[in-house]
Amino acid sequence: MKKKLLSSLGYGGAGVTLSFLLIVLVYPPYTPTRTLLPIYGLGLFLGGVLGSYKGKLNASGYAFIVGFLLTLILHLLWIKIEFSMLYSFSLLVIVVFVMGLVSAEDTLDVSIVPFAYFGGFVLASLIFMDFNMYEISGAIQSIILTGISGAVIATVVILLKSFLENTARLSKKI
Repeated sequence: MKKKLLSSLGYGGAGVTLSFLLIVLVYPPYTPTRTLLPIYGLGLFLGGVLGSYKGKLNASGYAFIVGFLLTLILHLLWIKIEFSMLYSFSLLVIVVFVMGLVSAEDTLDVSIVPFAYFGGFVLASLIFMDFNMYEISGAIQSIILTGISGAVIATVVILLKSFLENTARLSKKI
């Protein structure tokens, strides 16, 4: 059950990311976000269904959860207290810690990690679409930079962990 849930979250995050890329490529920038919400929902739903039937992902599900929760925390911190960009980057330690604890199932799992993380980031940002974050100085830049760098860090950490696990497995065979 846990594997199916993590797999659904991983593929759902990838579906949200693909929806985001489709929206950026097809729709003009002045299109209201409310009209684009069904596309995000469809990407999340189709990715979740695909993950529940086909997938056996582990790290991608955790990447989606971390991307979603970290972005949610950043939005709440910027809304409630005077926050700084330096502190927002210090929250990326959570990404390193969580992604260092989990193991990827296979190469597909490793390759979906950045898409799942970014999907969690986009989904959490959509929750706060009606809040005027642009009025808070530095909030938008901090959240976007932390989201993108979090996806990169999650990918690097899971690649390094997979490399170390595979080399340890190969050295035992020798």
